[in-house]
Formats: sequence, C-alpha cells, structure tokens
Amino acid sequence: MSRTDSVSNTIQRETPNEVGGTIRALIDELTAALPSTTVADPRRVAADVIAALLEVPRSWPFMNVDGTVDRALIEAARGAARKLSAGAPFAYAVGRADFRHLNLAVDDRVLIPRPETEMLVGEILERMHRRCAAGRGWGTALDIGTGSGAIALSLASEGRFERVIATDVSLDALHVAGSNAVHCAAVLRTNVEFRHGSLLSPVGDVQATVLASNPPYIAFAESERLPASVRDWEPPLALLSGHDGMTATRAIVRDGARVLVSGGLLALEVDETRASLVAEIVMLHGAYTGVGVRLDLAGRERFVFATRI
Repeated sequence: MSRTDSVSNTIQRETPNEVGGTIRALIDELTAALPSTTVADPRRVAADVIAALLEVPRSWPFMNVDGTVDRALIEAARGAARKLSAGAPFAYAVGRADFRHLNLAVDDRVLIPRPETEMLVGEILERMHRRCAAGRGWGTALDIGTGSGAIALSLASEGRFERVIATDVSLDALHVAGSNAVHCAAVLRTNVEFRHGSLLSPVGDVQATVLASNPPYIAFAESERLPASVRDWEPPLALLSGHDGMTATRAIVRDGARVLVSGGLLALEVDETRASLVAEIVMLHGAYTGVGVRLDLAGRERFVFATRI
C-alpha cells in the first residue's frame, strides 16, 4: 500500500470525534494566517504544509480538498504556519525534509539537507557501481559530520555497502539522525552505526572505501553575510569552521588518508569560493590522486573528489 493510500484510508476511518475539519477549510485557514508580505503564494504554501505533514505529494491536498483531517494534524499545521510567519525555513516549520528517496525529520539541531548534497551522494554511488563492475567490493562508507543522517542513510539505502558509519560531534544531531534511521529502517539495505565525536576521531579503527562529508565551511567573519533563514535558524556548529572556513576540511583531508584504503574515495562538499583551495590541499597532502572539482546544477564549484593512493 502506498503512503498516499494509507493516508486516505486513515482519513476515511476516523471517527467523528477525531475529525477536526476538511482539508479545504484547513487550506483556507492557513492561507489567511500566512503573511502575504513574506510568503509569495500563501495558498500554495498552505497546501505544501499539509502535504509535508502527511508525507504525500504536493498535489495531494488540492486533489482531496473534501477529505477530513484530525485535530492533531490541524494543530501541527497551525504550528507550522506560526513558525513560517516568524521566518523559519519551511523544513523546520514542518519538521520534515525530502532527501533523494527519503523523508527525514529535521529541526534546528541539524542542517536542512540541500539538493547539492543529493548530488554528492549520486556521484558517490555512480563511482562505487563502477568499482563494483570492475570486480571490487563496496566495503565500508563513512559519513563525517552526519547531521540529520542524510548522506549515511542514502548510502545505506541505495548502495551495497557492508558497513555504513556516521559521526557527529553533536549529540543532538545524532539523536535526530538515529530517529531518522528508525523511520527509514524498512528501506535500509545496511544498518547505519552512529558514533559520537569530532570528525574522524571516532573511526580510527576503520578502514573505509568511501569517506564522504559535507563539513562546516563558513568562516566566522562570513556568518553575518549569510541569509537570515540560515544565520538565524541553522546550527552554527554545522556551519562555521575557523577563521578561514577550512579547519574541518583540512582535518578531514589529513585524517582521511589514515582510514581510506588504497583506491578509496574521498568525497567532499565544499564552499564554491574555496573549491580550488580544497583541491590544492588534497593534492599537496601527497596521499591522494585523481583530484577533481565537480560543478553543481547551478554551475558552481561545489564538490572535490580524490582517490587514495
């Protein structure tokens, strides 16, 4: 049974005491509550809130306007509208974010997963499929600074890794990631092991075929220039990395050489203004070959890949 069918059946089974109103009425209420001065299309956003909370396609609320919803959903939608009115990013307002084939819980303890990071995962999977076609195994994947668990859980659900290990210095982030692992358990081909600690410090005992990371890469002095939706809401620990934005990246390149097997893949998401610098750091380290910079869909230098010698 699809998620949409499940929602429809749940709505139909509700008793009168549980039913709080129709989807049409809820869309109208949220539309009126959302400020048109800051929300470009309040009615569209109102429907998107309902769809996100129900984990159904965006078109579903408009196609089921006469369906009924329970009071719990209504209160959750009202809460989301209040957060949106206060300037919260949409994902934080509804507490969910789509990432590749997954729907993840997110809040202000973790970064909101970005489409760019979806590209990073896609590139890793393509390279690993080629490795497998050449007769080599998938081995172990590391996700350093996992946040919501987006990279690790995607690799565990779409890849064929024997192990997937994710680290984060934030216990709050690991709590979110662990909850997402439970939510996504049915689609995981490999269980994800979460370890607490800074960057690679928890994985000194591991030999990995993939080291992936979307580390913090904003310099302290740059924080005030970030969009308000990022600066005022997303966790600084996951954004800021020293006076030049490179502290975490340098450490990952250095320590990654110790955990990657020969032929292992280093895959980093980087700041578009520092991609060349990251590539230079990787090349100068001496333990990597095949260093390359890849572009995101907007044509920005966003990813650095290299192979362990």
